[in-house]
Amino acid sequence: MADEIPALGTDENKEYRFRQLHGKTLRFQVKAAHDCHVAFTTGAEETDPMVEVFIGGWEGAASAIRFKKADDLVKVDTPDIVTEAEYREFWIAVDHNEVRVGKGGEWEPLMQAPIPEPFEITHYGYSTGWGATGWWKFLNDRVLNTEDCLTYNFEPVYGDSISFSVACSNDAHLALTSGPEETTPMYEIFIGGWENQHSAIRLNKDGKGTGDDMAKVETPDVVCTEEERKFLVSFRNGQIKVGYKDTDPFLEWTDPEPWKITHVGYCTGWGATGKWRLDI
Repeated sequence: MADEIPALGTDENKEYRFRQLHGKTLRFQVKAAHDCHVAFTTGAEETDPMVEVFIGGWEGAASAIRFKKADDLVKVDTPDIVTEAEYREFWIAVDHNEVRVGKGGEWEPLMQAPIPEPFEITHYGYSTGWGATGWWKFLNDRVLNTEDCLTYNFEPVYGDSISFSVACSNDAHLALTSGPEETTPMYEIFIGGWENQHSAIRLNKDGKGTGDDMAKVETPDVVCTEEERKFLVSFRNGQIKVGYKDTDPFLEWTDPEPWKITHVGYCTGWGATGKWRLDI
């Protein structure tokens, strides 16, 4: 069960409102007539360098990615891509020194471009302008609660990493799949399993809920009920790495036969309930 996502309003002055970016992908819903702008920066203000994404600019006719307030890196026709009548969902991935922008539910980006001078992105800003006001909902604001039930709840993944926090006594489980359900094959990641003493990566090939642990390590007290601990899971080109955020991985394994991951499932079990925040 998820808490209601707060709606954040913007006026038409084109001034960015900045927030910290915890992961590499930003998922959001926006309702505006045109000109939905998102900036990626090195601080809680406009910085040099800076990447800007314009969705529904040019009176709603086009979208673009711009670097350093200079020329557009890419510009595409996107008539009626946003509307003030309803929320529409988008995602922006900023990883591997490139920017990719897409619509919710579509994994092929509608535009992408390399960042000419790569820099560390720590914040994002959002705004509307040129006569448009807007309402925004950022999906990383959700608090997700899981019961003591080994049934995964699924979310789409548009990048190749997941940042999240979780508070639970044991057994924070993730599934990496090719659809919004358990798939064959799928990877499962157990953090704080075995009474919060071990963590493992499991490859499930038979679709029967069983599989082999491809990597398993001791991780005593890796999760905690009283504290939301932050983790990072990456899975580029079959290289699965699990660790606390901003530290080296404590668990990793490479699949020699990787496949495209489009969804992540999350759950708790074996006596544990959980509180999650996902930056995906």
